Amino acid sequence: MMPKTDMFYRLVFGIIFVATLVGCGPMDRNGMTLDTYESPSSEALVREIIHALPDPNPGVVKSYSLALGEIVLGRDYTPASQPFLNRFSDLKLRLVSATVLTTTAPDNIIVDPELRVAVFLIQIRSMKQTGGDAWEYEIGWSYKKHFQRQTWKVTGTNGSYRAEPGAVLEGNWKS
Repeated sequence: MMPKTDMFYRLVFGIIFVATLVGCGPMDRNGMTLDTYESPSSEALVREIIHALPDPNPGVVKSYSLALGEIVLGRDYTPASQPFLNRFSDLKLRLVSATVLTTTAPDNIIVDPELRVAVFLIQIRSMKQTGGDAWEYEIGWSYKKHFQRQTWKVTGTNGSYRAEPGAVLEGNWKS
């Protein structure tokens, strides 16, 4: 029979272990936690991407949403937090949490459930620091049946960030 103190220590160790795992949060393939994606450099990049997105349906109302990390079949993707989405309120665009998105038949197009319109889903797929204030990103976007995945470089100087597009890795959008 095990003494009560051993059981107590095992219980405490178990609680600490579980709390540590829960505190880690989702991570990317390089071991970076996805909450670190919500940085000033990512904000500058998302602003540039929104500005550069094509308009396949001119004049049609659109919503935007942001996912962090890889989207893996059979697993939910990680939505950007509401405080991060709120940083873009000055753009006067409808940004909705990826947690509320739904699809519509027959083509399983991702839609904003409130407005029932197609959503530009922007995905910060990966982020890697290459220098003091320099980052490499892999970004994807989709809208209806259109999509593109591309590399980007973001550099910062004195709190100001500049995003530069890199190679298009895949996609069906032809500009």
